[in-house]
This record gives sequence, structure tokens and C-alpha cells, in this order.
Amino acid sequence: MEKKYWNPYFGGVVLGTMLFLSFVIASQGFGASGTFSRATAQFLVDSDKSWLNNAYIAHYFRHGDNALLNWTVIETIGIFLGGFASALLAGRFMIRPDKAKGYSTLKRLFWALIGGMIIAFATRLTRGCTSGQGLDGMATFSVGAWIFMFATFAAALIFSPLFRKQWVDENEGGDE
Repeated sequence: MEKKYWNPYFGGVVLGTMLFLSFVIASQGFGASGTFSRATAQFLVDSDKSWLNNAYIAHYFRHGDNALLNWTVIETIGIFLGGFASALLAGRFMIRPDKAKGYSTLKRLFWALIGGMIIAFATRLTRGCTSGQGLDGMATFSVGAWIFMFATFAAALIFSPLFRKQWVDENEGGDE
């Protein structure tokens, strides 16, 4: 028997409370994309110290010799562990791609990889991920963050029909 999801309003209150506490306790909000940049920087420097001559890489080491000793890294580990615990507790843990029944797994994983690469590139261009822009930026009334989020939702409305068949079987209709 499938368990129900949290009420979205309750989830929103929990998320907003956690964001507020994050600002109060850590003096910064959410956002996880920095973790992957930090991990890449650490990997590069561990393999060749000359990467410290690169200003972009070096700024991850301005507070010490380990780029991974940072709030966002701890937050990302917490997100992973919390999501895992949540899936277990809700009886929703499974190792399989989320896709339509008639869509090939290999094709779904390919498009997920391509989409992830595009998002990773865009994240570095915008200096933050969707959660950082949307949650932190909108919470602090950043005009750029509000424009970003409206553009994100507009793009999703425009382009999601192109990828609908990856998630919704045509014979099911998807109107659930």
C-alpha cells in the first residue's frame, strides 16, 4: 500500500522554518550547487597542487586547505541522508529510474545526464542553483531571483510538453 505524501502546505511551512533557521544559525540560506564545485576543486588540487594558481579554484581554499569543510557540503550530505531516511520511512525507497512504462531506461538515463550537464553549466553561470536562487533570493527579495524563478517556471511550461513521454504513458493520460 502506497503511503501518502506530506501536505504541501505543511511541507512549505517546514521548509520556510528551516530556511529561516538557516539564516539565523549559519548566516546563509540553502543551496547545494557549491558542494559539487568544491568537490571538483578539492579533487583537482589533490591531484595537482598547481591548480591553486587558478584564481577560481583557489578561492575555494581561502579559509584552509580543505575545500570540503564548508556549510554547503554538510547541507548536501544532510539532504542526501534526509531524503534516504524519508524514503525509507515513507515506504517509497526504490532503485529504479522514474519514467513512463513504455520509455526505455537507457534513453531516460541519457536524457537525465544531458539535462544534468546543462543544469550544472547553467548553475555556474548564474552563480547558484535553483534552490539558492529561488529560496534564498526570493526570501531576501532579490529582484534577480524573482526574475529567475518566473523565467524557470515559464521555461518549464513551454518545454515540458516536449519531454512528457518520458514520464507519462500515453495510454494513461497523466491526468491523475
